[in-house]
Amino acid sequence: MATIKDVAKIAGVSYNTVSFVVNGVDKVAPETKERVLKAIAELNYRPNKAARALVGGKADSIAFISTRFTSIFGMNILREIEDGVHLAGLSSNLDLIPYSTRGEDGFKEQIIDSIIYNRKADAIIMLGIKPGRESMLKLKEEGISVVIIDGTMAGGHSVKCDNEKGAYMAANYLLNAGRKNIAYLGMSKTGGEIWPSIIEREQGYKKALFAKSIAVKERFMATVNNNYINEGSAIMQTLLKSNRDIDAVFCGAGDSTAIGAVKAIKEAGFRVPQDIAVVGYDDIPVASAFTPSLTTVRQPVEKMGNEAFLMALEAMQGTLKAPKNLVFEPELIVRESA
Repeated sequence: MATIKDVAKIAGVSYNTVSFVVNGVDKVAPETKERVLKAIAELNYRPNKAARALVGGKADSIAFISTRFTSIFGMNILREIEDGVHLAGLSSNLDLIPYSTRGEDGFKEQIIDSIIYNRKADAIIMLGIKPGRESMLKLKEEGISVVIIDGTMAGGHSVKCDNEKGAYMAANYLLNAGRKNIAYLGMSKTGGEIWPSIIEREQGYKKALFAKSIAVKERFMATVNNNYINEGSAIMQTLLKSNRDIDAVFCGAGDSTAIGAVKAIKEAGFRVPQDIAVVGYDDIPVASAFTPSLTTVRQPVEKMGNEAFLMALEAMQGTLKAPKNLVFEPELIVRESA
């Protein structure tokens, strides 16, 4: 593979001159620039993007940071961003760099510092987490824009669904159906953080109960570490051992948790929805294929992913300066489980 030294040797110029041409710096005489471009073409030279970023200040990349990529919601969001980057990259050589904190406390800030000091990206999209105050100040100083999905932050752009409203709709639907002992399955903190959307869903659940003058019972509330089927099943088994009076479950953690809860309910000898109704959140593809098909709250994942990418792209291009915050409406999808 050709190097910048090879180009400089063939063109008869210094390394700096080649760097100026590659990075579009207008300091090279036309005839010299022509020799450099000819040498680049002959050698099929491809400049290192990381080196270009450190010299020219532009990485032509978007970073995506999440706690994990294994959640279906996270994978669907990443897919939409990936599609946007691919389409834009056909004409602008744009790259997408994914990072996972794996829920490790403090690792998020290490990733952000690495992006800043090595100029790995011109914009960062963060799912369910956000930079600390100090990191946000550093990013602002470096001109690196931040887009938060499922949360908000001063100085950053954001895309989210109205999670409190979605949870209220779910719990209120169960209450109107005559259910009075509604359990809530949420998400625990990961790496010292909890997704803002999970907090909002718990608030919506409680708000619906308060509106019907029904007390929130802590014994009906539990959390999972991840939105996984096996965790939903395990926590539901535990709840049912000491709470045989539960007649409904709202899984604010997500649909995978809800599917696990249904499995545990059936194994305990209860019928769904006759004995215990179950409502999930997200409307993942398998929700409609599962038996019984899952009643759930749908988020417009495609729109959220697309808008997050467009915000990042516009911020990189300098056309989005003032903070932009979009809030999408949730939709209750009624099926067989409730």
